[in-house]
Amino acid sequence: MNLLDLYRKEYIEKRFERMELFLQIQYKYEIKKALYPGSYVHITPSFVIPQVIYVDSDKNANRFFKYPQQISEFLEGNKKYQAKPSFRFINSDYSKPLDLPENHFDLLISQWAGPVSQFCKNFLKHGGILLANNSHADAGIAFLDSDYELIAVVQQKNEKFLISEENLETYFIQKFDKDVTIESLIQSGRGIAYKRTANSYIFKKII
Repeated sequence: MNLLDLYRKEYIEKRFERMELFLQIQYKYEIKKALYPGSYVHITPSFVIPQVIYVDSDKNANRFFKYPQQISEFLEGNKKYQAKPSFRFINSDYSKPLDLPENHFDLLISQWAGPVSQFCKNFLKHGGILLANNSHADAGIAFLDSDYELIAVVQQKNEKFLISEENLETYFIQKFDKDVTIESLIQSGRGIAYKRTANSYIFKKII
């Protein structure tokens, strides 16, 4: 099987690339450097962001990234910017120490990967953007973390994405009143029920 068949199978055929989402994030927040812990082989961010570092402990992801030349050629044919794509893969559990510069990245991507907002916070620059969904409670965790401020939400209809900064106070209101902490959400690994939800949530690192 061709190396890139795995990407096509997981993202193109399932219509799960989310190119438009990353394009909007890059344009709105002027993203140049991104960190994507728990990325698997989802290299779509590199279509719109010139520098991306991917982190995953999965063996198939490790095998995929062992062919950087083939990936580079694929990115060259799909990129939306002038510069040469720059990417790197780290085969590691992101909760372990990573040899990366602190306060460096414009964007931290947390999608279906657990508490990225906590373990990789130090790599995100002051004023940097966290894009998180709540599948493993990370958006809820970031909302409780005073180092982050909710600045927008992402709504999805079919394959269209809309970034909204309106009525943010209506999100993260619990359906059932529970005592919830960052630690309890990390331990459970599951998001709780909220009255209003979004596809993803956008936070700014303020501390």
